[in-house]
Amino acid sequence: MEQSKACYLSGILLSAGANVAGMGASLVTIMVAARLLSKDDLGAFFLVMVVVQFVALMSDLGLKNTAIKILSSLLPQSVEFVQTARYLLAVAIASSVVACFALWLVMPFLKWLWPYESFHSQLLYAVPVAILTVVLQVVTSLLVGAKELKRLAALSAGIEVLRAMLSTSALAVGCGVNSLFWGMILSRVVGIGAIWAAMPTLFRVTLQYPHKADLFKFGGWLYAGSLMSMMIVRCSDLILTTYMGTAALAIYSAAMQIPTTMQRVFEAVRPALLGYVAAYQDTHRGQQVEAVRIVTAALAVTTTILIALSGVLMDLLYSERYQDGVPIMQALSVWMTFAIVNYFYSIILIGNGKPKESFLMTVPQLIVMFISTLLLVPRYAGYGAAVALVITAFLGNVVAAKIVAADDKETWHALVVNLLRAAIPLMLFLIITVYVELSFFSLICLSGATLALLTVLKVVTTKDIRVIRQAVWEMKGHLSVRRTPG
Repeated sequence: MEQSKACYLSGILLSAGANVAGMGASLVTIMVAARLLSKDDLGAFFLVMVVVQFVALMSDLGLKNTAIKILSSLLPQSVEFVQTARYLLAVAIASSVVACFALWLVMPFLKWLWPYESFHSQLLYAVPVAILTVVLQVVTSLLVGAKELKRLAALSAGIEVLRAMLSTSALAVGCGVNSLFWGMILSRVVGIGAIWAAMPTLFRVTLQYPHKADLFKFGGWLYAGSLMSMMIVRCSDLILTTYMGTAALAIYSAAMQIPTTMQRVFEAVRPALLGYVAAYQDTHRGQQVEAVRIVTAALAVTTTILIALSGVLMDLLYSERYQDGVPIMQALSVWMTFAIVNYFYSIILIGNGKPKESFLMTVPQLIVMFISTLLLVPRYAGYGAAVALVITAFLGNVVAAKIVAADDKETWHALVVNLLRAAIPLMLFLIITVYVELSFFSLICLSGATLALLTVLKVVTTKDIRVIRQAVWEMKGHLSVRRTPG
């Protein structure tokens, strides 16, 4: 058991490290594109990628998380593991083809809804990118189930680095926005091919599986929850583009790149973490509260720093043309803190075999998001979309805490108090920076005051630093033991 735990813990570290490299490569691609492409072209690219995400999610059917949950409990060499993996991969391919055919049918409606020539010329790229994205997601889930976490880390980093190299090279020689799509397509093909060569036994199509009903019953709730989460996050993109156009979406999406680096790190860690929670469901309620508090503390500190540096980062990364995105980046930084805590609650529920509860926590969030976006975007554009996300994620945290705590009022109270202690300083800092014109020195001083307030409210404690440092050393110790022969 200890060896298996060490496998997941080391996988968490490896996934995070690999995703940092991948994030850097992806960010370089957007930086180059922001300087060489018009806002309309870049905004159209982001809009096509929103379509890709919806198509990929429609194709997923909850298979990604189902694969992690089911395969983590099986021996990688067993017949049942191989049969399950083959079936999941076959269903993923079939469902992605069906979803792309559905996309082809609704393309006339999408072109009518967003009558932008740059979007129309790029929309067809959504088909190959969506299919490859679905296959890649399932393949990475199979790797987690097989505990091939080192291979997963190398794959994640390698795909993003190759994509960045291909895209930026093509942009530099004047290939335009098409460079971004071809870099994505070719890098995914190479990544899937590499896994195929390493694990050929899993890449055989079979539709024979004795427990189909159980798979889709569990995966159905995961699929519904993922679809709701996607609609919550992307509702703002779609409404913003409808009201303000692709140039506004370019600024909003560029501003979102840095805050979502936190999400990207968490998403990379999520498969290994979900596998760990699924394999070891004996976590005490008090330990869960403490884990949520530490995650919230780390995110609150990171958000404080990002808010202070947003102006510098927007200039440095995207040029002065994107200065309107500074308040958007600041608001999205606060949103990401609340959103990742939400993801953490979701992992606890899914890992403990409660996908229905994970879905239910997204329902009120979608309602709040839709209403707040419709009210705020027409008046405040991209900043209104970001504020709508903040409101939605905050209320979602309260609901999620209640679902995780169930009938335990003491646990729910502790989780909500932890949230409020972090939210109050961050919201005060955000309001002041957006509505009061401050020098860079004043921003740094204000961020220091915010960090001090987080400490006074015991969001961040010296114990947290010791716990994180001890956890890292323990993971390193596990890695050293695993590498020791005999």
